[in-house]
Amino acid sequence: MSRNYNEERIQILVTGGTIDSYYDIDASTTLCHQQTAIPEFITRFGQLSNDEFELTEICMKDSRNINHQDIEKIHISISLSNCCRHIITHGTFTLFDSARRLQILLAKNHGQTIIFTGAMWPLVGFSPNDAGFNLGSAFLAARLAPPGIYVAFNGKLYQPDDLEGLH
Repeated sequence: MSRNYNEERIQILVTGGTIDSYYDIDASTTLCHQQTAIPEFITRFGQLSNDEFELTEICMKDSRNINHQDIEKIHISISLSNCCRHIITHGTFTLFDSARRLQILLAKNHGQTIIFTGAMWPLVGFSPNDAGFNLGSAFLAARLAPPGIYVAFNGKLYQPDDLEGLH
């Protein structure tokens, strides 16, 4: 029996990372928010209604702390979703590793369009920054790219196995 997917709605899976962090002056580093700032940003600046996306918060971690259980949660969430388009916000340190791990977990012909994205600067509190641009690029890629797993970053679309990555 085939699934009845909502072609218009995009599932956003949040894992933390710099894109969803704030700068802690005392620690001189970025720290993940307790709760994601992404839905507020999208409705405020992306001019999307809540009907156009659904949010799934997997975790709020530095990507160096993303583990196999977190990737499995992403896999399960995508598998249970009625969306066929997904954006995964993620820290940049292990973004490509996670994309490759998810690619292994999903069946080769999964029929989903999955876009990983992240940022070098937080979405909130830094201006200008790359976060909004990368998130917007991920939305465009989720709507236009054929089924597969991709990384949208700095206006480019990568495959998980691209060796150049974000360097």
